[in-house]
Amino acid sequence: MATGGGRGEGGDEQAAVMRAPSGRPRQFDEEQVLDQLVALFWRKGVSQTSMADLVAATGVHKPSLYRTFGSKDELVVLVLRRYLAERRALLGGIVDRARGGVQGVHDFLDHFESEVVDDSARDGCLMLVASSEFNGTLPGWEGFAAEYGDLFRELLRPLIARVGGRAAVEPAVVDQRTEVLVMAIFGIQTAVRAGADAATSHASFAALHAMVDTWV
Repeated sequence: MATGGGRGEGGDEQAAVMRAPSGRPRQFDEEQVLDQLVALFWRKGVSQTSMADLVAATGVHKPSLYRTFGSKDELVVLVLRRYLAERRALLGGIVDRARGGVQGVHDFLDHFESEVVDDSARDGCLMLVASSEFNGTLPGWEGFAAEYGDLFRELLRPLIARVGGRAAVEPAVVDQRTEVLVMAIFGIQTAVRAGADAATSHASFAALHAMVDTWV
């Protein structure tokens, strides 16, 4: 199923709705609807979610969805930006609380392991799910997958730079180690989405912990 107002499902219908009289004021909580759609897209994937699915999940009729959020592409961008902001706040808090030295990196990895094996996270990462469907770009938000990767790099670099304690770690080495961890975390999340079990995830994180210990 194609996404977007003019590129696939709902294009002509959306245009007709936007030309029609607006009717009664909307009587739903936009923030709650976006939360519901985060869960829906996460579970089903974006391309497999139809407008009928959106209506069923939110209880909001298509005309109201179109008038409030625009096309499906625009709605997807809103949902992913909301998810990204939530991840930034959550992960930033973890970094702020992380201990110094190598233990800070272990703390970060421990958080991800507990998240990955939790039943609520078995669908993987919403940003990575969407990226695999749209090759990392969406109309209105080109390169959204790269932005998600940059968030992880921004958060992990300070932790990795402190691994050496008082001994400064070369910036190039910090960048290399950061890239390895970012790609490894993304790979584990993708494997979980594909059906990897908790034991497999644990073994992967154990390997990352062992690698990090060699950095000291």
